[in-house]
Amino acid sequence: MSAAAQIFLTLAGWTGAISAVVAYGLVTMKRISPDSLTFQGLNIVGAGLLSVSASVHSAWPSAVVNVVWVAIGIYAVRALWNARRAAVAAAETMVEESPEAVLATGWEAPASSVAEHDTLMDSLFAGTDVVDPAAALLGSERNSTHRTPVAA
Repeated sequence: MSAAAQIFLTLAGWTGAISAVVAYGLVTMKRISPDSLTFQGLNIVGAGLLSVSASVHSAWPSAVVNVVWVAIGIYAVRALWNARRAAVAAAETMVEESPEAVLATGWEAPASSVAEHDTLMDSLFAGTDVVDPAAALLGSERNSTHRTPVAA
């Protein structure tokens, strides 16, 4: 193998290693999301270059692991692509309706939720301790000796 090819393959291996470490570091520092195309792209490039470098040096276990890593990354990118495409399609099918159109459908909130909302609003504006009527209802159904007080 020529010296230029040797240098190129060494640089490819180092680039792959740096790419994989940068991807991991960015996710660890919460700079990127593990389900982002950036993370998956860095991993695919890193694993691909590492697999080439490992193959040239006959490090077959490392080469195989990195090929599998590339396959997982491609699968993840495909899943992300399909999810985004589905989200765009769903957004296109959604129709924004005016409040008048919603009211015209005859939908009404159940009386219990209206009463709970009114109780909640009254307690908030009155400054009383009742904050969540549903929690108060739950609390009344339990044995009071087994409840743990919750600070407000």
